[in-house]
Amino acid sequence: MNNEWINRNQCLKFDLTMTVPASKEQYRFEQEAFVSNHEGTTPQAVIFTLLPTIWSIILAITTVEVLKKYIYIHKNIRVVIEFVLTIIPTILCCTILSEYIGSICVIIILVSALNISLVMQKRINCSNLNITEQPVTDKIPFITNFRALTNIITAICILAVDFHIFPRKFAKTEVFGYSLMDTGVGLFVLANALVAPEARDFSTYRQASFLKTLTRNMSKCFRSCIPLLILGFGRFAVVEYVGYQKHVTEYGVHWNFFITLAIVKLFTSMITSTINSKYSYLSGIWILCMHEYTINTKDLKTWILGDEPRDDFFSANREGLISIPGYVGLYFVGVAIGRFIYSTCHLHATSSIDLNMKLSFFEMKGQYIGPLPSLYIKLFMISALIYLAILSCGFKISRRLANVGYCMWIVVLTTALLSFLVFIQFVLELMNIANWVSDGDNVWIEYKMKTSKNLLVNLKKHVESKKEENNEDMYRKSLEIFDAVNYNGLFFFLISNVMTGVVNMLMYTLYVKQSLALLILIIYMAVNIFSVLILYRLKIPIKL
Repeated sequence: MNNEWINRNQCLKFDLTMTVPASKEQYRFEQEAFVSNHEGTTPQAVIFTLLPTIWSIILAITTVEVLKKYIYIHKNIRVVIEFVLTIIPTILCCTILSEYIGSICVIIILVSALNISLVMQKRINCSNLNITEQPVTDKIPFITNFRALTNIITAICILAVDFHIFPRKFAKTEVFGYSLMDTGVGLFVLANALVAPEARDFSTYRQASFLKTLTRNMSKCFRSCIPLLILGFGRFAVVEYVGYQKHVTEYGVHWNFFITLAIVKLFTSMITSTINSKYSYLSGIWILCMHEYTINTKDLKTWILGDEPRDDFFSANREGLISIPGYVGLYFVGVAIGRFIYSTCHLHATSSIDLNMKLSFFEMKGQYIGPLPSLYIKLFMISALIYLAILSCGFKISRRLANVGYCMWIVVLTTALLSFLVFIQFVLELMNIANWVSDGDNVWIEYKMKTSKNLLVNLKKHVESKKEENNEDMYRKSLEIFDAVNYNGLFFFLISNVMTGVVNMLMYTLYVKQSLALLILIIYMAVNIFSVLILYRLKIPIKL
């Protein structure tokens, strides 16, 4: 490898000019060298990089509410505001502003607080509130936001990594280490596990025989795996045909992300047919322990991370094949986290905290009854304890191995992000409560569960009629563009891959100036986001 060329270009201050390499073969070599042999960054840097995106959710929602006080905001204008205040800051934080994350977070939080003060300035003295939140709904906003963020961050990174504007510390690590891009496949696996049917299944016995359960699960699994396998093999064929760069140590020669998802789905369907989902945590831990034991005692680690020739299918795709047990174990841990979230919402639906909020613009006194405060504390504690376990046990993090250290790191990141998103949902919930209460009202508010899909709202005085009149003024707990991404999540990721390929076919990304690269990333994300937004509004699901 031409290490001198790599080091020289990494030191450039983004003043690159549009030039042309000597040949396509040389350029492909330069691309592969550009995305290889990186050591990553710190776990704190990865988490901090994602924080502005999380805080921008409340920034976008409150900004829309402030503007609605003065002008009419059409739904198309609202999604543009959402894009500008969430997607563009995310792009900037992953590229040119990656060294200023702390300042960006402070600015976003301060502006959000100012927005809240402007929205709530007429809603004062909301006292003696007994607020009971709906325990469980079909769609939990903070999980919706988490799944959307996973898709969006991944989509940004897969194209941004081809430009010099993307810091190399965020690129995938070669052997061990933490990096932003390394989290992609792990977060995808966990995001799918959180909403899996097993995560909501609290039955204590099987309603069908083992054979019937296995047949039903495998039938569904094959129907969902076939499109993934087609996408996986199709991607390999296209990459070979157009001569696009391949980072062989990522998954292997023929393997890729789509094939990994398909195989993981196949194995998890088989296992869930034999083991009750209430044992998902134990199943995940056992699989991960066996995986770790095998790769450390059977010389698999040396084989995977070494330079042995790739002269047959197994050796050519050793990273993809050997990492499968790790992702299967991670999936079951994700199911356990999902079950923990849903059970907490049920069991702690009546847990309460006293509210005594008094600001210059807003006062709320009373008792909040709901699962969010308890859930926030528990998720944060889980994240902190597992992170301490990683540090104390000295686990090395390797995406290529999908070892215990990597899976624990993904769980740490997931629970940390979920805890922040739970906090944001709690703040928005309090804003919604205050939105129903007029000046000086002394009210008692209680939500009662009627079914898992319907709420019976019992409001004293005239709050009920006000709620009905101002239903459109309810603050959203997730952005519409996030809902759209979740509605066709895999299709969104497919569009992102296609657009990434198109951009690389149209230009030499390594020679693009900073300003042009930034513009390309914004246009690229706009095409991806608004494509799925149109499908979402037309209620057209693309089943892949």
